[in-house]
Amino acid sequence: MHNAILGDSKTAYKQALPNMRMSGVIRAAGGRYGTVQVDGVGRIFGDISAAKGFRTNGVLNVEGRIVTPELHMDGKLTAEGGLTAGSVRMDGIAKIGGAISAEKLNLNGILSAGGSVEAESIDARGVMKVSGLLNAGSLALGLTHKASSIGEIGAEQVKVRLLSGSKWSWLWEWAMPLSKPRLDGCLIEGDEIMLEYTHADIVRGSRVTIGRGCKIGLVEYRDALHVHPSAEVLKEEKTNGC
Repeated sequence: MHNAILGDSKTAYKQALPNMRMSGVIRAAGGRYGTVQVDGVGRIFGDISAAKGFRTNGVLNVEGRIVTPELHMDGKLTAEGGLTAGSVRMDGIAKIGGAISAEKLNLNGILSAGGSVEAESIDARGVMKVSGLLNAGSLALGLTHKASSIGEIGAEQVKVRLLSGSKWSWLWEWAMPLSKPRLDGCLIEGDEIMLEYTHADIVRGSRVTIGRGCKIGLVEYRDALHVHPSAEVLKEEKTNGC
């Protein structure tokens, strides 16, 4: 995945690309850069690639797609296009209009994706809103204060649990004041699945644990199933998987 994701950025390494380092109130054109460092409030017009890394601290709107081997954001980031990266670390609120493709995704805050999300590993604490498919090697989602929704999840390991608050609790109270801490989804599929406070139509896996606060329509399992006494499962089926 790594070579496919960062093909454009690796080509840029061979060229003498300018760096973008801006602070304060920012308005800049997109394009191809070496390092992008933005501190403040600003807008970038068009697609942007950063061959050596992309860092933003503050509030940034990108009217296009972001491509970089490393993205680190602290504050609020909006990208009208998609995000293609190697390592992604998000602290705050991120709204990505298109798909997200990464190797490693770490989230502490709120992430909204208008397309699918694909990563080798996802470690999230907060809120995830994914309209399409989330495909990962491993997904660890810690729910704090507000509702998450993911259409479909496919991963080798899925772990969803309820956590206590975080430094962004005050912001979530403002952004989504009426929701509750849980995950809503249609289909969750994987090998090892451990769920808390999850509402889903279908859960399908080898070893499945349905914990407290869960409401599941159908659980299909191959090897083992454990259901918490407080959880609701309408139907259970043991299958003969290959």
